[in-house]
Amino acid sequence: MAGRPHYSAEEVERQYDVAIGVDDVDRIQDGYRRASDEVAASGRGLLDLEYGPDPLQRLDLFPPEDDGPSPVMVYIHGGYWKGGGKAGRRFPAPFYNDSGIAWAPVDYRLSPGCSMDEIVADVRSALAWLHRNAEKHGIDPGRIHVAGHSAGGHLTGMALAPGWHAEYGVPEDIVKGACATSGLFDLEPLRRTGHQDNLALDDAMTARNSPVRHPPAAPVPAVVAWGTRESDEFRRQSEDYAAALERAGCKVSLIAAEGHDHFSIMGDMTRPDTPLGRAMLDLVRRAG
Repeated sequence: MAGRPHYSAEEVERQYDVAIGVDDVDRIQDGYRRASDEVAASGRGLLDLEYGPDPLQRLDLFPPEDDGPSPVMVYIHGGYWKGGGKAGRRFPAPFYNDSGIAWAPVDYRLSPGCSMDEIVADVRSALAWLHRNAEKHGIDPGRIHVAGHSAGGHLTGMALAPGWHAEYGVPEDIVKGACATSGLFDLEPLRRTGHQDNLALDDAMTARNSPVRHPPAAPVPAVVAWGTRESDEFRRQSEDYAAALERAGCKVSLIAAEGHDHFSIMGDMTRPDTPLGRAMLDLVRRAG
């Protein structure tokens, strides 16, 4: 792993402020929400399936119209582990359904009410629930893929990490491919930002939950992407994680999405004419 830059307190805060230099965050997010509302209103999906007792332990499932069993892309939203939600990330479902892929955005409990350990556990619980109930919903339990953005990119990395599978009753290769976009894979710098007020990370929790320290035990094809208008730290985090995956034997597609900021890059998930859109489809197709 490359060394971390020695930023001042003010600069490290700026590096991890995802909205700096983005003038149209609200417009971008509103567009995703409107498109997601249309998908939900279409009646083509199963909403708020319970994978745990908490109201936030829910996932949606949008299966393709093809007779199953189909592969599935599980999607983990961002929001710095304290906000966001699956309701605004339903919009890619038609794009993936048209390629015979189910789309499953996931909610999870949030900080500061829950620790990072508990948030990671929720994502793993959601994957285990989907694996157990896959055939009931026309999903192939042997073709589960995971994608996520920002904090969701971090949680995608934690889904790839080794050592948790036996506790949840799933095979070690439950995740057949992963796409982490604009992710946070080394949590240590966040302890020097205002996000520490919500996360309350200590040394041990930081070490346990930094994906760059825990690459998968067996090779998994992966996509790691960030926008060229994002900060140097988001680029560094992605490049360092991709390098860790490659050292673990993973085949990695590393994508610097030209002209995109932290928010606009998500739109490329539904565009087959972009490197990210193509890579996400290819990730599933390569798995068979």
